[in-house]
Amino acid sequence: MFKKVGQILIFAAICLVASNLQFAFISSLPGAFNQINLGLMLLVFILFFFGAKAALFFIFSFGFLMDTFSFQFFGFYFICLAAAAVASYLILENWLTNKSLYSFWVLFLAATLVYNLAAVILAFFAVNFQGLPGFLTLSFWRNVFYQSAWNILAAALFFNISVALAKRFQPFFLEKKGGL
Repeated sequence: MFKKVGQILIFAAICLVASNLQFAFISSLPGAFNQINLGLMLLVFILFFFGAKAALFFIFSFGFLMDTFSFQFFGFYFICLAAAAVASYLILENWLTNKSLYSFWVLFLAATLVYNLAAVILAFFAVNFQGLPGFLTLSFWRNVFYQSAWNILAAALFFNISVALAKRFQPFFLEKKGGL
C-alpha cells in the first residue's frame, strides 16, 4: 500500500512541477520556444509506456492544475487533454501494431492536432461564436507545426532514453531480408 501511495505522490509532484514549468517558464519563452507543450508530451509518453489508467490519472491531476492556473474556463485543459488522450488511445489500440519510434511519432502528431483543434473549438464556443474559428487562421497552423516539431524531437529523446534504460522497446528500422 505504501508503495502505491508513494507512486501517486511522486506522480502528483511531477504534475505540479510540469504545470508550473508550463505556465511560469515555457509560456514566457520567445518565438517558437513558447509552443512547447509539456503536458501533451507527458500525456503521450505516459499513455505509450504506462497505459490508459496512468494517463487518466495524469489528465485529472495535470488538467486540474492547468485549469487552476489559467484564465480559460475551468475544465478547458482537462477537455483538451482528454480529447488528445482518447484519440491517441484509439490509434494506439486499433492501428499501431508495435511500440516503436514510428508509433511514438504518430501518437505525438495525432495528439498535437487533436489537442489544438479541441482548444480552438472550445475557445470559439467560449466567446459565443464571435470572430473567425481558430483553425481557419494561419497562426493556428503555424503553432501546430511548431508544436509538432517540438513533440517529434521530444519523442525521439524520450524514446531513446527509455530504450536505453528499459531495453523493452527497440528503435528499429524496417529491414529487407533476403536478396538485394
